Amino acid sequence: MLRRAVWRLQPTLTRQFAAQPQGTQPLSSISPHELEKFTRISAEWWDPLGPFKYLHTMNRPRVQFIRQLLLDMHKSPLLANLRGIDVGCGGGLATESLARLGINMVGIDAAKENIMMARMHQQQDPMLADKIEYRNETAESRLGGEPGQNEFDVVVSLEVIEHVRDPFLFVKSLVDLARPGGLIVLSTMNKSAVSWIVDIVVPEYIMRSVERGTHDYSKFIPPEELVQMLQACGVQILDTQGLVLNPLTNQCTLVSQDCFGPLLPNAGVQANYILAARKI
Repeated sequence: MLRRAVWRLQPTLTRQFAAQPQGTQPLSSISPHELEKFTRISAEWWDPLGPFKYLHTMNRPRVQFIRQLLLDMHKSPLLANLRGIDVGCGGGLATESLARLGINMVGIDAAKENIMMARMHQQQDPMLADKIEYRNETAESRLGGEPGQNEFDVVVSLEVIEHVRDPFLFVKSLVDLARPGGLIVLSTMNKSAVSWIVDIVVPEYIMRSVERGTHDYSKFIPPEELVQMLQACGVQILDTQGLVLNPLTNQCTLVSQDCFGPLLPNAGVQANYILAARKI
């Protein structure tokens, strides 16, 4: 969890991303070390007081953010005709919540144990039987299927990108899964002193509610870097909001990026944040 040298932004960063040779990219963005780590605790996904406690806490505001964007984009309260995919779905926390909005969901995860837990929990609610399809696969392997099956109205990946080995390949895969005009939503951690304290020091060393080593600060991604990755893939940025997590009260609130005004720019996204884009 020690700080690694921050990736220095260059004026040509977007062009460098866009021109990255295909032959230099790995076949998968998955990190074997991270995969093993989450496989080990997969049985605890639905324990609201377990190692995924803060994902349970953040789930409601994250889903509210996605729902409002979809309502604004489609100008209709009915989301039943939409197709969505949750990449890195884990045990299905967000997948189930989005399915309950009416969206026909696909949940994919590289860890088969996570998919097993997601399917087991899905069986507890008969209403979800025909609303969710869980698959043990990655975003990259999913793209190898039939093109028509991979054009989703909404692509979400929540608290996943900070665990992959190639963030840009991962972002590109998410964009490729969306149909033209489709919504892409990611949430992750900023690379800042605040995020280091809120997402590592407090939960892992003070509260001890999360296993030490769950997060690697060197993999945290500032919003401006994520924006440039997305723009290099041909998307329009729609909104960025902060997810303010209070580990002492176990509450999470959505706040605007500049919630403290011009004197403290981007104060709202110094720790966790959620970002939405539309595929052009």
